[in-house]
Amino acid sequence: MKSILSMKFLMVLFLCFALLAIDTLEPALASQQHSHSEESDHDHENKESSQHEHKTEEESVIAMSEAMVQANGIITSQAEGGILRQTTKLYGRLVTDPASLSHVRARFDGMIIEANVNIGMRVKKGSVLATIESNESLKRYNITAPFDGEVIARHANVGELSNGQVLFSIANYERVWAELALFPSQINTIRTGQDVTLSYADATQQSTISHITAIAEDMAHSAVFVSIDNATERWPVGTLVEGLVTTSEFNVDLRVPRSALQSFENETVVFVREGGEFHAKPVEVGRMDEVNVEILSGISLGDIIVVENSFLLKADLQKSEAGHDH
Repeated sequence: MKSILSMKFLMVLFLCFALLAIDTLEPALASQQHSHSEESDHDHENKESSQHEHKTEEESVIAMSEAMVQANGIITSQAEGGILRQTTKLYGRLVTDPASLSHVRARFDGMIIEANVNIGMRVKKGSVLATIESNESLKRYNITAPFDGEVIARHANVGELSNGQVLFSIANYERVWAELALFPSQINTIRTGQDVTLSYADATQQSTISHITAIAEDMAHSAVFVSIDNATERWPVGTLVEGLVTTSEFNVDLRVPRSALQSFENETVVFVREGGEFHAKPVEVGRMDEVNVEILSGISLGDIIVVENSFLLKADLQKSEAGHDH
């Protein structure tokens, strides 16, 4: 009898301990399941973040074969330091060099016996332009060209009297002048000896300011004169020209051509070539001139940058971005 009671007591005690263990285990299992769920959500978020970062990186890089680079005319150059030039633009026209223009008259009044040249003819120094018979001595003498040049005007015909008038105008256009207008607001920055880049259409030439003169009282500007070598005859008198005057210079640690800059996703970028890839690098720009711009950060000295047709790479990035949006 005692043995049976002891067995029942032990069974009841075992059941109590079992129920107590279950109550203790259930919260732990719930906590473990909740922790596992949080870890899964976190891993999913990290995966999505990683995919997004990879996507962003892909959107800022363009891979291109060398054949395509050549076909698209993409030109690269090494990023380096150099000089920036502050400039002022002046406008004007080409005029004849006063020292190369001559208005020829007869030394003595008389009748024109011969007139040997016409407008447009080229003459050499000493060429006979006309023959005059003097009214006083009745002797004949020749009028000759003072230098090599072109006949640009003729006022002499056989049988007429010279009467002190200009008979021929001779001009030599191997050197001409650019006469540029200088307004009062520009006077403080422009002076004799400054470098000037002259241009019209596709012609350019480097020169310096020779002299600055006042214009008539009724004019609102002065005149800047720049000598031009016209041996190739590409600078015809009367042509309208632009003069870019260098007013100051300064060195910068890093500069790129302005053509290298592109605007992408609200940032100014420069495309840097790394092997067969072109990376859009956001840059901070500083001072600039007509050709180059200072780079303060974003790329380094020696980087190979795209200096021509970088807009084609920008277009590829924009197409890639549009594709990801869809």
